[in-house]
Amino acid sequence: MSPLSTVEPDLAMSEAEVFADFAARVDLEGAVVAEIGGAFPVELLTRHAVGRWYSIDPNRSAEQDAGGVREVLAVRAEEMPLPDASVDAVFSCNAFQFLDVTATLAQAARVLRPGGLLYAHFGPIWSAVDGHQLEYVRHQGRDLAFWEDTLLPAWAHLAYGREELRALLRSGLPADLADLLVEHVHDGDTINRSFFEDYVAAALGSGLDWVRVSATSRLDYQITPPEYDAALLRKVDPAELAAEVSRRRGVRTQLGIRDVLMVLRKPAGAETPDHGADPAMP
Repeated sequence: MSPLSTVEPDLAMSEAEVFADFAARVDLEGAVVAEIGGAFPVELLTRHAVGRWYSIDPNRSAEQDAGGVREVLAVRAEEMPLPDASVDAVFSCNAFQFLDVTATLAQAARVLRPGGLLYAHFGPIWSAVDGHQLEYVRHQGRDLAFWEDTLLPAWAHLAYGREELRALLRSGLPADLADLLVEHVHDGDTINRSFFEDYVAAALGSGLDWVRVSATSRLDYQITPPEYDAALLRKVDPAELAAEVSRRRGVRTQLGIRDVLMVLRKPAGAETPDHGADPAMP
């Protein structure tokens, strides 16, 4: 495996484009697939003649479709309840930023059959200029959306301490909303706060072969925060901030990575130890 990744101009694909790219890499006819996060439509899976599709997502209700193709398992990816060497592919679209990547890749390596592929498209949010996932915050009966409610200035999560950010946001927002955003950025458990380099390290230590890991810094929406007190607003130099973050972490850290495509493969000759999984599962 190579420790190098490629930087590309645009990896911000739609869910349909991500699935199409995955289907171009994996023969889905009769395949058994474990999906981490989400639940792609049964009609799409049937169109590709998928054999069995397990959607692993603790935020959904456990269910099985009438045709028996897709089953939703309401569990965490880190506790994947599938037998060793039982799936042909592991697929994920926009979920890796929410979970323990090292533990999840260990599960993927366990359940994949030799030669099986892991395909994950995601955003390492903590490395990015927006640095949050503001679609899981509710204020005054409305769900906020990070691509519409651009309330936080660029690099707010890394350039401002908790009270500095609170003072800044209160200069342009109602106090309750400002406090809610500060709590979300500094204390919320929505995202894993892993940097791009953490994902790379997890991939390199997973025992899976490195097929492709590509990244882009392209942001596909405009950040236009409210008018804040200019005396409290910092002019952030991303290079200087990256140097400071690198010093804090003790490892070189690049900032700006917004989307990542990670493709890993289980070695064809790999053996997976028997952990006594339920033999009733395929």
